Amino acid sequence: MTDHRSWETAEKLPRDGLVSPVVGDVGTRSRARASRGTWLGRLAVLTGLYLACTAAFKGQIRFGNQPHVGVEYRVGDVKWGPCTGEGEVEGAECGTQCKCMCSLLQSLKWQESGTDIVCSVPLDYTDRDAGVAKIALGRYKSTSGNRKGSVFLNPGGPGSPGKWLATQMGPYVQMLLGEDYDVIGFDPRGIGETEPQTQCFPSPGTHFAFIANTVLEHGFDVGPNLTDPKNRDHLIHQQREADALWQTQMRVCEQTMGDKLRYMGTVNIARDIEFMTSLLDGEGAPINYYGLSYGTVLGQFLVNMFPDRVGRVVLDGVVDAIDWTTFPAYKWGRHLQTSSEAAYQRLMSACAEVGPLRCALAKKENEDPDAIMSRVESFIEDLHYHPLAVHNATMPGILTSGRARLLLFAAIEAPELWSIAALALDMAMNGDGSAALDVQRASIHYDDLQRSAISCNDNTVPDVPTAEEVIDEHLWVLEHVTRFSLAGMVLETDFGCHHWPVTPPERFTGPWNHTLRNPILIVSNTADPITPLATGKLVNERFGSSSRLLVQDSAGHCALAMPSLCMIGNMRAFFADGTLPEEGTVCPMDGSQFPDSDAVNAYTVEDKKMLESARRVAKAMLKKW
Repeated sequence: MTDHRSWETAEKLPRDGLVSPVVGDVGTRSRARASRGTWLGRLAVLTGLYLACTAAFKGQIRFGNQPHVGVEYRVGDVKWGPCTGEGEVEGAECGTQCKCMCSLLQSLKWQESGTDIVCSVPLDYTDRDAGVAKIALGRYKSTSGNRKGSVFLNPGGPGSPGKWLATQMGPYVQMLLGEDYDVIGFDPRGIGETEPQTQCFPSPGTHFAFIANTVLEHGFDVGPNLTDPKNRDHLIHQQREADALWQTQMRVCEQTMGDKLRYMGTVNIARDIEFMTSLLDGEGAPINYYGLSYGTVLGQFLVNMFPDRVGRVVLDGVVDAIDWTTFPAYKWGRHLQTSSEAAYQRLMSACAEVGPLRCALAKKENEDPDAIMSRVESFIEDLHYHPLAVHNATMPGILTSGRARLLLFAAIEAPELWSIAALALDMAMNGDGSAALDVQRASIHYDDLQRSAISCNDNTVPDVPTAEEVIDEHLWVLEHVTRFSLAGMVLETDFGCHHWPVTPPERFTGPWNHTLRNPILIVSNTADPITPLATGKLVNERFGSSSRLLVQDSAGHCALAMPSLCMIGNMRAFFADGTLPEEGTVCPMDGSQFPDSDAVNAYTVEDKKMLESARRVAKAMLKKW
């Protein structure tokens, strides 16, 4: 609950679950890790901020170095204006969030920017001299005539921008969540149009050139025999190469960004959402939120930091925030990838079901799925010894077993792209690796270190792991959990945080099971390769009566990856009036992972609109290829 007292008083208050790196124990002083993007923590309660920051300001405010007299502003205002970017939908609005410490600043720096007003604000709630930042946001307003507030969106990552989810996808998001809410998309700290940006390399092309054709792009080549000592030695060598690359890029980041890196992380993002809710919906208004994948980590921070502000919150594709903040990333596979093999099997079973006309990997009708998988696995094993030369890809190269495994892992996360992956693999198995190489490269993150700036600031790593420790952990997971263990390490890019050069001002360490003002809705699907149903059940049990679990019977990363009218109906009912699904509800998916036009024609016009909206939002929030 936010304490509306002065900042000076708030500095002296104990902060539940918030640990200063100066006074915390050894584990809280170190950092590292985590899952998709950029933001950071802060050591001061947001208390009193709204009352102080929305007070009317009159008199002299400086624009650059020039005094501007006689203009009235409220610190914390958002000036909305029409969006001018390509692809913006009619009715979308863009603006800049002005989040300030007011009384702590001797002067506020403002800039004019088209129809927006940019408010320069402190980076660090615990240090008024740390500098300033601005947050970009977009809004698609309620269309029902019965506005109930704002819903903030986070597409995961971490590191993904979110402003455009409102400005370009707003109508489709409203089809899923209801028309009673303003859809609010925003670019978190370090991302997109928000400043400062996390930009360690001069350009995306420079970062691409740095990791191109290294283990960070082509993945780990794992031999077929997991017990062969030579296989282990080879993997240790690859891990040492990967670790040196992580260390190098983080030193580059330290040189180019310095202490600015401290001000990215999930604690700050949660504070930003809490403040923006007060600004847009009124002081003390309930916080409404919809987050996927890493966005569920942000959601767990948000509801546990502000349990008395929780309104309608949906978390889809759950990552355990305790794992995220306390375990080094190389140990996540034991928990996060427990459904990877089930998702892989779903791909093969669906391929066998639809046959060769819709899945290129199938060679006859009603083929045994295990026969299809056996052919694919034999091909990948052979690539370990005989990489495939690919001269006709967009960028010529070679298709290795590591690349093929990365392609498959990215595919099982995105079921509606299974037909593309199947065709690419079939072409490669017939000697043409161009499509496979192009598709695999498209699944790799080349967008600088935005993700690391969030995950490494959130995480605590007590010790620097050796290459042997990392590989032995993955060999265990490869043998007992999933063959995609090392593919996950490359695609998720949350590793190497023991080289992170800065320490954030604060971290949130729980508790993670607060009683909430309103129960939240937790969503998991049955065959999610990276955020499994088991984790959704774990987090749901942790919240007790403050949450309800809704399950969707489908493969892919997050339930949103496959459309379901049952799921959409339950989410709309939840946002409408808090209606929770019955305990044990399991929603079926609608449609096939391999598109079928005849099946689509069986739906009503309204259902088709719902399903199409879900597909559009899924492609936006769960971008693949």
